[in-house]
Amino acid sequence: MGRNNLKATFSFVICVSFLGSGLAIGGREAAGTTPGDNARLAVPYADVQRLLDEKCTSCHTGADAARGLRLDSWQALIAGSDHGEAVIPFDAVRSLLVELTTELVGGPHPAEVGGETLNDAEVALLREWIDEGAPSDTGEIPFADAQHLLYAANQSEAVISVIDMETNQVIRTVDLQQHGFQENASPHHIAVEPDGSHWYVSLITANRILKFDRDNNLVGEIDFVRPGLLALDSDGDNLYAARSMAAVRPPQEIGVIRRSDMTFEEVGIFLPRPHALAVRPGEGTVYTASLAVNQIASFNPQDEAVELYELGGDRTHTLVGFAVSPDGRWMVGTTELTGYVFVFDLDRTPALTPVDTLVVNAAPWHPVFTPDGRWVYVGNNRDNTVNVIDMDTRTLAKVIEGNGLAQPHGAAMSPDGRFAYISSRNLEMSEDQGRAGHMYTPRYDLGDNGRAGTVVVIDTDSQEIVKIIEIEGYGSGLGAAAPN
Repeated sequence: MGRNNLKATFSFVICVSFLGSGLAIGGREAAGTTPGDNARLAVPYADVQRLLDEKCTSCHTGADAARGLRLDSWQALIAGSDHGEAVIPFDAVRSLLVELTTELVGGPHPAEVGGETLNDAEVALLREWIDEGAPSDTGEIPFADAQHLLYAANQSEAVISVIDMETNQVIRTVDLQQHGFQENASPHHIAVEPDGSHWYVSLITANRILKFDRDNNLVGEIDFVRPGLLALDSDGDNLYAARSMAAVRPPQEIGVIRRSDMTFEEVGIFLPRPHALAVRPGEGTVYTASLAVNQIASFNPQDEAVELYELGGDRTHTLVGFAVSPDGRWMVGTTELTGYVFVFDLDRTPALTPVDTLVVNAAPWHPVFTPDGRWVYVGNNRDNTVNVIDMDTRTLAKVIEGNGLAQPHGAAMSPDGRFAYISSRNLEMSEDQGRAGHMYTPRYDLGDNGRAGTVVVIDTDSQEIVKIIEIEGYGSGLGAAAPN
């Protein structure tokens, strides 16, 4: 199979950094980490603390601070509250501190509890300080050195939420409209370099795959028709792209992208609507499957060989997602219509004949392995549950239920295996698409946030939900650097 349609991208965009310090933010120079930088700030933190002391700390201080939010120091403010982060550096519009003082239904806060409302000048001061990065009095930018990042695509908002997996709170947002894309660009899935240096996102409606660096600068992009899931070969230079479920008749090809220079080709895999996607570590074989027929394809990038496998069944399974164990031996595949998790032993021949078929809750979506390969977590899109699969016994070990699960979609794992993350869409759906009570109600009513997406945090020791992270609308794909 010749590589006869090699394509290169020449579109490199200089854009705003949302993560690093010392870079241009909204036309102003952001603070660095030295006291001298504070002199360049339009809003010194001392002015912010003075405002908080005047209007807020009567309730928000000490061990009994209202809603668990202390506002008596910069460190306490950045630590957030029982309800998550209070500020998102460089993004005042989406920071709870500003939202509650301007948009709270029945408010604005603290008027609804008898306090004195912040005036326009005071709100403007908070906005400007946050948009400068929410620096401390010494110019320190919160989370500038965060190491373990989780990226969540907000498909209905054209926004990426960046979550620090040490504190489990949103620490940055990447607004794709600021990069020239439309609100309906539909960011869907994310892949992250093993060292965290770059990340990639597929935009369904915009027909693009974007490459960002760790500081959230857009450094490359390619045109690709209706991209869906992404899979990265951690041992090589390739990124693979399949097609979105929204694509009715997409090309029967997957994208093979050379990450170092963002050149790519499309490889025919001879099955309709390729969607599920995974790479076997060490070996580099790529697996994809059809949404329309019960077929799986493998692609060997070394000799470019493609093999097709028939998957049994008297009706269409609609394979949604694949995940391969860290040791490369096991692969699991989830099916929307039949509610199965197939288990494949990739060391066996033929490799893509299931060795086990597990019946799970309705519409299992994206699966993820724990770093030790022992457990698989997968959200059930039409059941608002998470299935926990014991790979030692290859059985369904637990069904997790709880607030925050509302059409589960994406899945990711923290590098140390301590937390599993499941994103949820939280869309309006008819009762035949999800069981009763499937909506998530945000903690605060801001008038237009009823469909806020979520990322639930599951402690893998207790296998229980320990936190709900509210993000923007329609939480879809999650991406994090795979543990070494």
